[in-house]
Amino acid sequence: MSIVTTTPPRVLCHWFSAMVSAATLLCLAACGGNQDSESKSAFAAMPPQAAPAVADVQIVNGPRENYTISKISTGFVITDRINISDIVVAKNKKQLRFTDVTVNLEIGDLSVQVNPNQLRSIIDLYVAFFNRVPDADGLTYWLQQLKAGVSIEQIANSFYSAAVTYSAQTGYSASMTYPEFVKIIYKNVLGRSGNLAPTDPEVNYWASELTRGVSKGSMIQAMLNSARTFYNDANWGFVPALLDGKLEVAKYFAVAHGLTYISPEESILKTVMIAAAVTPTNTANAKAMVPVKDVMTNLAAAPNVENVAGICTPTAEKAWTRGYLDDVYLWYRDIAETPQNRQMSTAEYFDSLLVRSKDRFSFTMSQKDADDYFQSGLSFTYGYSLMREGTRLRVLYVEPGSPADLAGIKRGMTIASIDNTSLAQPANDTQYAGLYPNKAETHTFTIVELDGAVSRNVQMTAATIVKSPVLESKILTDQGRKIGYMVFNDHIRTAEQPLIDAINSFREARINDLVLDVRYNGGGYLYIADELAAMIGGYRTAGRIFETFKFNDKYPQKTIDSTSWFYAYDTNNQVLPWLNLWRVFVLTSSNTCSASESIINGLSPFLEVIVIGENTCGKPYGFYQTNNCNTAYFAIEFSGVNELGKGDYVNGFAPRCQVADDLDHLLGDPSEKRLNAALNYARTGNCPAPTGFSQQAMPPSQARERDPYPWRSIRLLR
Repeated sequence: MSIVTTTPPRVLCHWFSAMVSAATLLCLAACGGNQDSESKSAFAAMPPQAAPAVADVQIVNGPRENYTISKISTGFVITDRINISDIVVAKNKKQLRFTDVTVNLEIGDLSVQVNPNQLRSIIDLYVAFFNRVPDADGLTYWLQQLKAGVSIEQIANSFYSAAVTYSAQTGYSASMTYPEFVKIIYKNVLGRSGNLAPTDPEVNYWASELTRGVSKGSMIQAMLNSARTFYNDANWGFVPALLDGKLEVAKYFAVAHGLTYISPEESILKTVMIAAAVTPTNTANAKAMVPVKDVMTNLAAAPNVENVAGICTPTAEKAWTRGYLDDVYLWYRDIAETPQNRQMSTAEYFDSLLVRSKDRFSFTMSQKDADDYFQSGLSFTYGYSLMREGTRLRVLYVEPGSPADLAGIKRGMTIASIDNTSLAQPANDTQYAGLYPNKAETHTFTIVELDGAVSRNVQMTAATIVKSPVLESKILTDQGRKIGYMVFNDHIRTAEQPLIDAINSFREARINDLVLDVRYNGGGYLYIADELAAMIGGYRTAGRIFETFKFNDKYPQKTIDSTSWFYAYDTNNQVLPWLNLWRVFVLTSSNTCSASESIINGLSPFLEVIVIGENTCGKPYGFYQTNNCNTAYFAIEFSGVNELGKGDYVNGFAPRCQVADDLDHLLGDPSEKRLNAALNYARTGNCPAPTGFSQQAMPPSQARERDPYPWRSIRLLR
């Protein structure tokens, strides 16, 4: 398919009849022809508007209505509505060329760079002189002239000159009297002809203005402005309504969709027909004539976020999702497109866009569940946390007061079966639903005691429980030294006061060392991590940087402004207690993620941080919770670095002492291997012999259990 090499500015060029040849079209320098004394200006020397270079044009093999266009910051996504799977990402292009129309990709940005009244004025000129809606290429030309300093009056006079040049098609002529000119303007601009034709006094008023030297372009502008003062007039209110209707349709055709018909003759006829379909009370019929089906496209709008937010239909939610990721996602440039009209849920569509080579963490969930958990610590559960260890599904810990706690289930015990079906293999879908229900239901469990010799059956009914973010806090004595020990499991809002209480008790006891157990802490709010780190470091970290957040390149100022200092006060403006420690022991596992890793990274420049256990999960990234249509979206928006600029721990923090989890002892028991290793290191400075259990070496029958709460591995700014 060839591309037109020269395209003159289309004022009259798309008005005159289809009998005018394309060759004649291309001979005009500026659709002004031979200009009269009123319009002599730089227009006379203006070259024809050149077509985009071949490299600037994206060819699309089909009519425009078969495709959807989504604006993203890196370009435009074109999706085949018919075949669904066909996608083109147009980057650094100026035009899309379909088989029936072209789409001007520059007009959207250009239209918002001029004053809205100026944009309206140029569109009004198309209506006034030619009673048609503009095409995008012609409108682009005149907007560029406007930006270059050409006045609206000069443009109006140029329109008039073009109309006179083709008098047979427009009805304008150089020999027409002033009253004749005024009557044509009344017809085109104000829709007044026949029994609504202007009265003699009305015609004479404007004719006298021309007689005293007012240019025809200026007069038309004055008539347009006057017409728009009649909005509430019982007799003439239809006039501004008609003008506004044509303006609305013109913007829809030329600006929102950026359309120009391939054939100049077709553009002439169809843009006239579209304008003629507008009435003072209806624009729908005219819009229906525009050759598009994706009515939500708007080339002048920002990528699809705000314009579709809160519209809870599958199409709108997917459009919002794509725009949301394009706006804030850390790796927005690397997104591989998925057709928005493919048969999948919005959550599945979100997942399909993620850059999985870099992103293991972005997710969606119910807004209610997210708010309940992160704001109040509420979750629907039996109150246990489980881990598969070979053929055994073992209990990591139990929430106080939960159904599991009331059933006497403790750390290290094995859940051997559910409803008389063995759990020696990873749970199937039915078992999994029973182990992690989302509603109140009762199941029977076979529990094997810690010694492995005794088993018993218990019935439990799942319930909504409140998480205990600080599961345990105690002071241990080891050879006369006081060691503070704290199991901290969740960075949620309700963690703040229990953490402060624990630190106060350690401070009053004048502990020598602190063992912070975050082996099961997947993260959460960063301000909680900051507060805890500040309380541990005390004066050593006061006034220093805890973490700086780096956003994508659209938000350089946000990166500059995002430094988080070690806090001195809690959210109630109360002074945080300080431990002033010079070192801290941190017990970790592969479940130690995100905000928990921020504590390690943030404290490292100021304290000796001794990691004991397993490699952490490696998540130096974070989110804001962003809600739309009752879904909470968590797309990675930033990475974090400490005061030294270090934060690239995508492979996690390696432990100084590698020690496997010990489910044969309760948390806080000095004999538990990780805690014991910390106590031993505090005394001797030495690690025990490395221990560990390779999940990769496990046979298929002992594969890792599915994580029921992957969304807890999170780093939230709010």
